[in-house]
Amino acid sequence: MLCTNPIGASGMLRFADAAMQVMGRAGEHRVAGARTALGHAYGGGSQFFSMWVVSSS
Repeated sequence: MLCTNPIGASGMLRFADAAMQVMGRAGEHRVAGARTALGHAYGGGSQFFSMWVVSSS
């Protein structure tokens, strides 16, 4: 899980981590039984925001 606010492509990293969680491919960081994940990111001096929900179905 990412719990910091790195700059750059952090939004895509967070999306990828959420997708890997629900696909069961997050390795030792996997949350057992995760079927739905919610994520968010912002950038550009708080000018750009994104939010997503990914599911295993």
